[in-house]
Amino acid sequence: MTQCVKTRIDILRHGLPEGHGCLRGHTDFPITESGLVQMHTAVKGLNDIEQIITSPLLRCSDFAYMFAQKFALPCHHFAHWKEMDFGEWDGQSHDSLWQQHGASLEQYWQNPWLSTPHGGEALKDFDLRIEQAWKHLLDNFLGQNILLVTHAGVMKQLMRILLEMPESTSYLHRIDLPYAARYRVTVATDDSGMHWPQIQWPTEQQY
Repeated sequence: MTQCVKTRIDILRHGLPEGHGCLRGHTDFPITESGLVQMHTAVKGLNDIEQIITSPLLRCSDFAYMFAQKFALPCHHFAHWKEMDFGEWDGQSHDSLWQQHGASLEQYWQNPWLSTPHGGEALKDFDLRIEQAWKHLLDNFLGQNILLVTHAGVMKQLMRILLEMPESTSYLHRIDLPYAARYRVTVATDDSGMHWPQIQWPTEQQY
């Protein structure tokens, strides 16, 4: 009989950071006090975490290290879990971007797989980066309960990869992940090393 190893990953988006109205990307805006409260509320009752993995950007890592210190847990930051790099657009306000790059911006959001007008990270490269980050996580933390603190763009891209969704923009517009949103992925790994992930929305009853 095949024995499966179970890995559980709770994936948490950062709370409200500074830089309201900006395309944050790699720009390292700090988390606000309200954002920290949102994140603490989102993980309330999550008492069996064994490892914490975080994006190194402050809006994620400040909470991750705080949570790790509270429960005396190891905390690892990996650059692969950063948000997408928007190059020349990164950190600019949405209003300014529309005024300066309206046509390019509209064309880009219609299908970001086709071009990278901001000179930053191509969506195909971002997608590959998240796929590699996921593989690294499972290779190194198999069988553990993990809290992964990251970004909305990362969470959507990971969902695309896990659900084997086509390379289109529809998932970007149809998935709403508010600040401190959390979903869970439970991965069963069989004797052959095959991973069987399932996306779940945790409820209080699970604790």
